[in-house]
Amino acid sequence: MLVSIAISVALFVATAYLHVMSLGFCSGRMASVPLRPHTRVLSIVSLLFLTHLFQIALFAGGFWIAEAQLGIGGFEGSATANLLDYFYFSTVMYTSLGIGDIVPTGHLRFLAGVEALNGLLLIAWSASFLFATMNRLWDWQPCVEPEDKE
Repeated sequence: MLVSIAISVALFVATAYLHVMSLGFCSGRMASVPLRPHTRVLSIVSLLFLTHLFQIALFAGGFWIAEAQLGIGGFEGSATANLLDYFYFSTVMYTSLGIGDIVPTGHLRFLAGVEALNGLLLIAWSASFLFATMNRLWDWQPCVEPEDKE
């Protein structure tokens, strides 16, 4: 169980740090690049999407190490024969989709739960960053008020 906790903490710290660095780049260095607001928002969305994919890949690697190298658990259901299967399972856990065709056993269940919580936090963090960015960059037009017909 301690190995599963250690892997979970290490992956949480790594993904949180990666997220801080990505958001820092979006609000820092990227701000010095002259872009139109819609291009800037699209660039930020693309970078955050790639960041989330890399974070999912880190957890997939953690699952592979925990199962194949450390033997602290396994998977039931559909086979996890290659790295893409681990990536698929990690994506399902990170997004809290929970399809259930691959089910972790042993101490991998704890790691799966931590990934679901971590993904929820990081996706929400990205969404709030995008919301704040769009409020700052987007030129919202005022809505037209209906005329009174008295």
